[in-house]
Amino acid sequence: MNLESLKFFFEVVKAGSITNVAKSGHISQSALSQQLTRLETELNEKLLIRSNKGVSLTRAGEVVYKFSENIIRTYDEMLYELDSLKKSESLIKVAACRSIADYAIPCTLVLANREFPDHKYELFSRNSADIASDVANNIFDIGFSYITEVNKASSEVVSIKTGANNIILVGKNVPSNPDTMSPEQLLDACVITFTGKNEIDDILKKNFKKLGYDNSNLNCHMEVEGIEGAKMMISRNYGIAFLPYIAVKEELYKKEFKEITVPGFDLNLDMLLMFKKNHSTHVEEFISWFLKNGSRSFC
Repeated sequence: MNLESLKFFFEVVKAGSITNVAKSGHISQSALSQQLTRLETELNEKLLIRSNKGVSLTRAGEVVYKFSENIIRTYDEMLYELDSLKKSESLIKVAACRSIADYAIPCTLVLANREFPDHKYELFSRNSADIASDVANNIFDIGFSYITEVNKASSEVVSIKTGANNIILVGKNVPSNPDTMSPEQLLDACVITFTGKNEIDDILKKNFKKLGYDNSNLNCHMEVEGIEGAKMMISRNYGIAFLPYIAVKEELYKKEFKEITVPGFDLNLDMLLMFKKNHSTHVEEFISWFLKNGSRSFC
C-alpha cells in the first residue's frame, strides 16, 4: 500500500475537503484525486463519496480511516528510529580534561567535521584521572588527557602520546611582577590554585617536593574552580597562577599577561589520545585523521 496515498486520504477525511488539502499541501486537485483513486484501486474498495459539499466516507472508508492514523504514526516512528540509529552510529563522544576541552580540542573537532561531514561530535570536560576508565567502560569513544599516575587504562584501551602541554607561571604584565621567581618567592606570593583534584596542582606539588619545599605553605591559598576564573583574577592583578600555555597564549601575545620563569621547575604535561581497541568505522576515521594531523589541529 502506498503510504503517501494513505496520508492524503487521512488528511482529506479530517479536513472534509479535497480542495482545502490540495491548497495546504501545495498539490493540484487533480493530482490529489489521482492519489485517492490509486488507494481505492490498491484496496479494491470505494472509500469516499464526493459531492459539492465535500467528501464523506463509505463503510469501507470508515474501516480504512480507523486504521490509517495508527499506520501513519507507526510508519513515522519507524523513520524516526531509523534516523536516530544513523545519528547514533555517526556520533562520537569525546572526553578531555578541562584545559584541552576548552582550549585545544574544539578546533580539532571542527576541522575533523570538515573532513568527515557525516560525523557528529559531543565534547565533555572530565578529570584526567577518570577519562581512561570512562573510555574503557564505553562512556566515551575518544579520550584526551594528561599522563598522570592514576589514569592507567585497561588492556582494552589504546593510549598514544600525542604531544605535550607546557604549564607556565603567569601574572599580569605589570612591573611589580618579576620575570623570574624562586620557589621561596613563590611561597610568599599569592598563587592561585584550583579546587578539587587536578593535573596542574599535582605537577606543582611534585616540583615543590623535588626541590625540598612543601607547597601547602603557600602564602595565600586562593582556589578557583576553573582556568577562566584564574585568568580573571590575574587580569585584576590579584595573584599569579600556573596555567596551560594554550589557555593564555592570546593574553601573552597581547602582552596582557607575562610569563614568570621558575628555575628548576619542569612543568610539561604529556598528552594522551585514548580509545578502545574495538570501535566503529567513524571512530577509526577520526583516529586515523588525528594521528596524521596531531596537535597541529589544536586551537
